[in-house]
Amino acid sequence: MKICIDERAYQGSAAEIMEQLRQQTFDPTEYPDTESYIHQLRSNFIRATDLECDLPESGVERQAQAMFAHLAKAGALVILEE
Repeated sequence: MKICIDERAYQGSAAEIMEQLRQQTFDPTEYPDTESYIHQLRSNFIRATDLECDLPESGVERQAQAMFAHLAKAGALVILEE
């Protein structure tokens, strides 16, 4: 997968990209793993957009892919390759 956020490209699996974002954005102890970071993003997305944001119940890779799809639909990022 390859995405672009604010003219910066990220590449890897969806979970790897989400982990990169977690490491860059927050103190890693605030959200101790990728899954907790995804759920924090989901909460912020719903609050900011007032849109639904359904995620799979399990599987970090699938959750990350779904979150990126929602963010792309809202114009927060561009998916360059899936």
